[in-house]
Amino acid sequence: MLRFNLILAFCLLLVGGIANANSPIKDSRPVVLQEASERVNISRNLSYFEDAADQYAIEDIVSQWPSIANFERPDQAHNFGFSESPYWFHTRLHNRDGPSTDWVLEGMYSIIDRVDLYVVRSSGDIEHYVAGDAIKFDSRGRKHHNINFRLDLEQGETVDLFFRVETTGSVMMPLLLWTNEAFSGADHQERFVFGLYYGLLLCMAVFNLLIFLSTRDSNYLWYVSYIVFYGLLQLTVNGLAFEHLWPEMGWWNNRAISFFIAMGMFSILGFSRSFLLLQENVPWLNRVIVTVMAFFPFMAVAALAYPDYGPVIRITTFVASVSVLFILAGGLITLYQGFRPARYFMIAWSALLAGMMLYTLKTFGLLPANFLTEYAIQIGSAFEAVLLSLAMAARLRLLMLENQRIQEEMNLQLEQRVSERTSELEVVNRKLEALSATDGLTGLYNRRFFDERLDLEVGRSSRNGPLSLLMIDVDLFKPLNDTHGHLAGDSCLRKIASVIAEGVSRRADVVARYGGEEFAVILPDTGSEGAKNRAEAIRKSVADNLNFFWSGQAIDVTVSVGVATVAPGGRIDADDMIDVADRALYDAKQEGRNTVVYRECIPEVPPGAAQISPV
Repeated sequence: MLRFNLILAFCLLLVGGIANANSPIKDSRPVVLQEASERVNISRNLSYFEDAADQYAIEDIVSQWPSIANFERPDQAHNFGFSESPYWFHTRLHNRDGPSTDWVLEGMYSIIDRVDLYVVRSSGDIEHYVAGDAIKFDSRGRKHHNINFRLDLEQGETVDLFFRVETTGSVMMPLLLWTNEAFSGADHQERFVFGLYYGLLLCMAVFNLLIFLSTRDSNYLWYVSYIVFYGLLQLTVNGLAFEHLWPEMGWWNNRAISFFIAMGMFSILGFSRSFLLLQENVPWLNRVIVTVMAFFPFMAVAALAYPDYGPVIRITTFVASVSVLFILAGGLITLYQGFRPARYFMIAWSALLAGMMLYTLKTFGLLPANFLTEYAIQIGSAFEAVLLSLAMAARLRLLMLENQRIQEEMNLQLEQRVSERTSELEVVNRKLEALSATDGLTGLYNRRFFDERLDLEVGRSSRNGPLSLLMIDVDLFKPLNDTHGHLAGDSCLRKIASVIAEGVSRRADVVARYGGEEFAVILPDTGSEGAKNRAEAIRKSVADNLNFFWSGQAIDVTVSVGVATVAPGGRIDADDMIDVADRALYDAKQEGRNTVVYRECIPEVPPGAAQISPV
């Protein structure tokens, strides 16, 4: 074992000596390509230097590199955040027995403005290549959405690679080295995944746009605008927009990220406040979000118009990060308040945040690189898009159920109001009927009601029992009226009406004012004796108990009564019965007044009946 370790150490020193012998630049951690090296992450093998004054050319860097370089080894890849300084990176490649001589260098952070690659051969020749999202797309080694360079490296050859990175965004240097064949295979798989992802976003956008056109619910319009701007942002970040949509527009591609971040945040803030009903549920947070929303269109314009793009992207990114906290606060507060759609909203955002967290942990080497962690952001945002769509569907269902409940309550209230109104109308109708059938002076039924009721009772008496009619007239009423005035006459009539009404006890009996000082009483199922007794009782009550006084003077008042009765089963017209009773009243007047006269009604002989002559 000791001998083996010594031999291995000697081999490594020999390889390092060969590499160092073929290059004028010393490097403490070269990348050695072996037979299995189809994909090599060289991010942690990069040394770097910050050219804060932007004064170094490649010749200066090559000559001074060992003394100015920083050899700090990052956990996964160098990440310096936002910086206006150019950064130089260096690594050495030694193709010992690699599987290919045709290699591809791929920068995994596709939105760097400009990357200059200097390949320093062992002969001292320097090759220069340039790419970036602010450089024409055709300058790349492969037509690929990520920044990449082609590199020829023969077996046994050693080269030094210097990268000069300058960008207005974040300075990150995740760098992969591929064989050409392995790069093509990975690109094929990646494009399949991106096709599924962006196809899903497109379907969500079109589907919800159609729902908006159908329902006119502004939530769907906000959601569609968010999906569109977020999808374009992801296309730009992934480099696909530069590859397929605007490959000749480097200036726009460089500024598109800030523009889409601003408009995407404007849309998602508008969607969040509308979906969560913050104006009703959390008014203070709604005011904050509206204020922040007003900021983003301004920054979108600034991204296109402001000459210095660096401050714009920094400010936009910072405010966007803070805005996410406001969105989460709105979701948590409304969820705590019991607003049911907030559950779906928080689940959707949790999916996106979980994807971002997985990708971050993978980036810092805390999780292994696999399909899930590599595409965690895309997976999380896809779940977010689907879950938000489901959340809006659930919200729409809840609103429909709420509208249905409100409609049912309104219908019930309407039915109750209609029922109450109908009852009121029935009461009013009964009152109107009573008023139309009531004499205004005495409160008794009037002549119209009397005529209708008498016709009815005459018809019934022809089938059932007997029927009697009393016609009552106030004696000497005209002299009383002329002597004491109409008010005295009216008062007298009211008292007499009260006495007559008290003298009639059955509900079927009808007391009416026939006209002037004359009254009428209909007595159904009452024969001649009963009618005579009732008439006599009324006459006597008026004569003995009326006690009518006017202006302190007692006035004697009497009535005369005519009685007419039709026998059971007899047929007679109402007018004929009135005529018989009226003639009996006339006779009572002629006999000296204050008396009762009875007359029997002679029924009509039915058609076809035998005529019997009196003997």
